[in-house]
Amino acid sequence: MTMRHKLGSLLLATGIWLLPFAAYADETVELTNPLGIDDPKLLVFRILRYSLGFLGILALVMIIYGGFLMLTSGGNADMIKKAKGTIIWASVGIAIVLGSWQILQFIFSTINVVSK
Repeated sequence: MTMRHKLGSLLLATGIWLLPFAAYADETVELTNPLGIDDPKLLVFRILRYSLGFLGILALVMIIYGGFLMLTSGGNADMIKKAKGTIIWASVGIAIVLGSWQILQFIFSTINVVSK
């Protein structure tokens, strides 16, 4: 049996199996919006807002981790250097998240999206 013949048999079997569902094709089904958002711009705004919030929380956790490394370094210069680097880069991350938030607010206020 060739591959083409197997594929044809599979499609035929699937079509025969789905045939009873064709009787329900005439009925109209009303779908509800699970998000409760009708404006796609508002949806994009909310997704970006929650993403930036998550990144801010992640940066805060990294600052706490850097502080933990600093406290548990025991005077080891390499561990202190790693802890300082972690804290500095997490602070840079928070600055970037805050800057992104401000840019996002400006862009969406320019196109008149009301944040809810």
